[in-house]
Amino acid sequence: DGKIVKEYYRYPFTKEYRRVSYSVCKTVIALGIGIAIDKNLLSVDTRLCEIFPEHNRIFMKKAMRQVSVRHLLTMTAGVYFDELSAFFSFDWRKDFMGSDVLFTPGTRFYYNSLNSYMLGACIARVSGQKLIDFLYDNLFEPLKIYDITWDKCPMGLPRGGWGMKLSLRDMLKIGELIKNKGKLISKSGDRQIVSSNYMEQMLLPQVDIKDKAFVNGYGYGIWTLKDGGFLLNGIFGQNVYVSIDKNIVIGTCGSANELFPDGELVEKIMLYSKDFDLKKDSFANFCRNCFFNAYDRMHINRCTDIAGSKLSKIKKLIGTNLGVSFRFDAFASGILPLVTQIMYSNYLFGIEYIKFDVSGDNFYVTLSDSDIVIRFKTGYSFSQPYEYQIIEVRGKKMPVAVGATIESDEDNINLLRLHFVFLEEAGDKIFKIYFDKDTLRLKAYETPDLLKFADKFFNEDRLIRLRKIKKIKSMDYIKYKISTIIQPDVEGHIDE
Repeated sequence: DGKIVKEYYRYPFTKEYRRVSYSVCKTVIALGIGIAIDKNLLSVDTRLCEIFPEHNRIFMKKAMRQVSVRHLLTMTAGVYFDELSAFFSFDWRKDFMGSDVLFTPGTRFYYNSLNSYMLGACIARVSGQKLIDFLYDNLFEPLKIYDITWDKCPMGLPRGGWGMKLSLRDMLKIGELIKNKGKLISKSGDRQIVSSNYMEQMLLPQVDIKDKAFVNGYGYGIWTLKDGGFLLNGIFGQNVYVSIDKNIVIGTCGSANELFPDGELVEKIMLYSKDFDLKKDSFANFCRNCFFNAYDRMHINRCTDIAGSKLSKIKKLIGTNLGVSFRFDAFASGILPLVTQIMYSNYLFGIEYIKFDVSGDNFYVTLSDSDIVIRFKTGYSFSQPYEYQIIEVRGKKMPVAVGATIESDEDNINLLRLHFVFLEEAGDKIFKIYFDKDTLRLKAYETPDLLKFADKFFNEDRLIRLRKIKKIKSMDYIKYKISTIIQPDVEGHIDE
């Protein structure tokens, strides 16, 4: 009924942070299309070549002339220009309109984020407004969603299918609007934001999907579920589950290996909603079962005795190497998680050197990566396990929390564990550092695990489309090369 009844944020996250929503914003774009239809600016049957006549030339593929707003909404356009292609393109709209089409539009389901990008471009063209302004006036402002940021394509247009940052509460507001079939219910009076006629069509399974565990179809920018619910879904664990029958909305933001709806997290949300009862406190158990896994227990068991042992044990572990710079000759991971680098096209060459120093009761780690040098203040005790700060990487400001603990590995050897939590991104980094006289060993890990991501999402057919690796026949070699980037294990030497 529009009220938050249960809320949980795993430390160091808090409700104030806005998270990258990935494909959750595909549903936002679909709502924007509904508003544009209500204003008689277009229809679901309007063809792209009518909206963008400048691209309707003699070389345009015949099938492309058939692609309509409906095909983009339902992911049945079949346009070959997709997420992977966009990383090598400057003008996404031109390349989309000039692309091959894999099948007759409307006959097959082919999930493609550039469909939503084009829908955003359609809204801007027919409304005469910037996409963000149109959505703010007609959707965000009524829902009291403010301070919207949306990453842009190389031409400066919002990416549409991904890149918008929203707080979890903002996501819930969008889910609540969908649950009420486009009606905003408030104390000051109800208001139909998106027409009920459009919402009825949006929530119908326009495409049947039979090979998924929990999904039975896809509507207009939204997944329809076998339990009768609906799902706004973004990669790596961003979800808004909507049940009209149960009158509930559940939102999650994660940094996980979840790819699209068929993951463990969505399964647990559906199971929880099945037994949803406000009178019994099952929510705490739900959070504990979903998020407090075996690794957490293992890590806490290792660190209980020493995480609060203050600075003395960290200083003892590092010894005479405090204030000394260690330089890496081989690739030593980057400051940012790789998925964050990819999403922002903000690529780094890898850490060049690392230094540890102490000032008073504060412990610092300095990292140099490419043309960037950042000095991180770290938390290290139970009372202050993380320190919050904002870093800037080539003009991109990011809030991050950093924690340092001493733990022991499987051979009972002590090491320094640094945890970098990027609070608005679906990704974090862990460095495990061993000290041995005038050398150190750095092992890097990050979530999401892009080895699993590459295996599931950038499958072999997509990978061999890249010219640089067309001659590579073995996926094992590709995975090995990726592993040296994502999980490097390298040695650093004192910088003379």
